[in-house]
Amino acid sequence: MADYAIAVIEDAIGILDILKRNPNGLSLAEITEETDLVKNKVFRILFTLEQHQMAERDEHGRYRLGMRLLELGQHVQNNTSLLGVSAAVMDRLVAETRESIFLGVISGDEVLCVATRESPRSVRLYAEVGRRAPFDKGGIPKVLFAHIDDDERTSYLDRMYSDDAQAGERERLMQVCEQIRRDGYVVAVDDLDPGAHSIAAPIRNYQGVVVAAISIAGPSDRFPPDVIEHYIELIRQAADEISGALGYVAPPEALRSNIQRHPI
Repeated sequence: MADYAIAVIEDAIGILDILKRNPNGLSLAEITEETDLVKNKVFRILFTLEQHQMAERDEHGRYRLGMRLLELGQHVQNNTSLLGVSAAVMDRLVAETRESIFLGVISGDEVLCVATRESPRSVRLYAEVGRRAPFDKGGIPKVLFAHIDDDERTSYLDRMYSDDAQAGERERLMQVCEQIRRDGYVVAVDDLDPGAHSIAAPIRNYQGVVVAAISIAGPSDRFPPDVIEHYIELIRQAADEISGALGYVAPPEALRSNIQRHPI
């Protein structure tokens, strides 16, 4: 079998493992002693790790693991626990609605599908895990876009709608985001997938931050107004249940915004 490993990355991982075993920190000389590498190479690897905040050096020249690793670990933990607590909820939704259920998270300037439950019907909406979508298309992407940091949203809009002729589209998307934040869900029609409906709601972590979104989606001819009303309730309940399992405590019902149901 071909060996595709990159030696310098393996060396860097080895040094991170050494730092993990020594939480009080080690000097450059001590780290070098625990490796088969020359001191100059160890220094260059540590310098690079320090530049990316994966290692940090104190005033005594001792190296420890950096805060960037905590950030990365938190992302892994969030996604892992998210998939775990979402599984039963998604199973229940697909059984009750017989429509496809999707779970998505932000990945860079896109939205990544991280879990699906396919409708048992022969005609259904399909998207495999790993599918990516832009922020401005589809139920889950719009929900997540509505809840990102204001500066990030403005930066994205500046890049995507730089032409004056697109000013109307930009304004409409901003209004959609405001409505999603007010209503707590979105109904996307003929958007990411032509001829399809997607009803999505946000999922929050213990800090109240939106970390994912969940949706019910299928062919539009199976989404008459009364079904849409029912699915809105189901998807909001599902999102609330997953959020609660992630540690989110919702505000009192009296403080929540009145629901206004308008397809977007």
